[in-house]
Amino acid sequence: MNNRYSKIVLSLGISGFFLYLTAFKPKFGAMFAGDLPVGEALFGFPRFNLSELGSVIASAQWSYILIAAVFFYATLFVRAWRWQITLRTLTDIKLMPTFGAMTIGYMANNLLPMRLGEVYRAQVVHQMTRLSRTAAFGTIVAERLIDLVYMVPFLGLAFVIYPLPDKIRLAAYVLSVAAFMLGGFCIWLGVDRNRALSWAEKALRLFPKKLAGRIFDLLSTFSAGLGVMGRKELMWKLALSSTVLWVMYAIMVYLVMASVGLTGPEYPMIHDDLVGSVLVMLVVTTIGFVIPGAPGAVGTYHGVAVLGLSLFNVPGDRAAGFAVLLHALNYIPLTLMGLAFFWKYGLSFHDRVETDESESEVTRVNAVGSRPS
Repeated sequence: MNNRYSKIVLSLGISGFFLYLTAFKPKFGAMFAGDLPVGEALFGFPRFNLSELGSVIASAQWSYILIAAVFFYATLFVRAWRWQITLRTLTDIKLMPTFGAMTIGYMANNLLPMRLGEVYRAQVVHQMTRLSRTAAFGTIVAERLIDLVYMVPFLGLAFVIYPLPDKIRLAAYVLSVAAFMLGGFCIWLGVDRNRALSWAEKALRLFPKKLAGRIFDLLSTFSAGLGVMGRKELMWKLALSSTVLWVMYAIMVYLVMASVGLTGPEYPMIHDDLVGSVLVMLVVTTIGFVIPGAPGAVGTYHGVAVLGLSLFNVPGDRAAGFAVLLHALNYIPLTLMGLAFFWKYGLSFHDRVETDESESEVTRVNAVGSRPS
């Protein structure tokens, strides 16, 4: 119990720190050097005030937001269809129940700490189909891993297309190469699991025995969820749905950026390389969802988005307006739809589904991360 509360406190602390970074530009270097007093270094350089943020949101072009909302709802059905593909290798389930279980999970993630929505998501599938919760969790792990695999090309393109500053270009290239290798290895795990694990076991001999054992156990767990990728009759469906998902997410990022005026000539670093900058922000906002924090990625998402847009010299009020609008576009519809399905299926937050096994699975899912939250 103490461990659970410590995780909650830690997650809230992380979100609080990122909310602070959303609102202020700390001068840690000057503070430690003694050039600025602590109070001024930490709180003397606000990124914006609330009236400026309100003006940005009020003046947003809502036609772009509405179009982005259409794309968002489309992504939910595509994501539900993709999850149904994975589930139907284990049990017979229709699209709308799959959609309902998925939105319940996202709703609970938005309202509860520690991503407990994954527990309820598996619980709903169990109630509908009698599929074991463990097996249901396995499909959620597979979904997260498939997300990771198909995000890799967009990550690589972001680093290749956009002219990053010299001081981070080398690190970005190394990261993109590593991401492509990781994605390729995940595909290999799905297609030829035994051979890939055998190769990994040999490579891990370079590490200390205890650490190598833990890494290998983690690979074995995750690779079991990737088995669906080895089903040749399903691979094209997974590839098509995943690619469509990430393209639509990129379009959503562009539309919200356009709604607050970030794609115009006033911001040449974005305007002159629109595709690259949108891909960079797609990666950045995805990281904002993955970082563990408060329910619904409140704080972490906003802080990461604001810091990401600072690379393009976007002022704090515009950056925060973008973050608030894009986060709300994800948070509000998912929460409302999830609550509607939650009521429809007669679930309760007091359901005793938090077994040790399920909490362990949630930890594994969180290690992979996904979008939306």
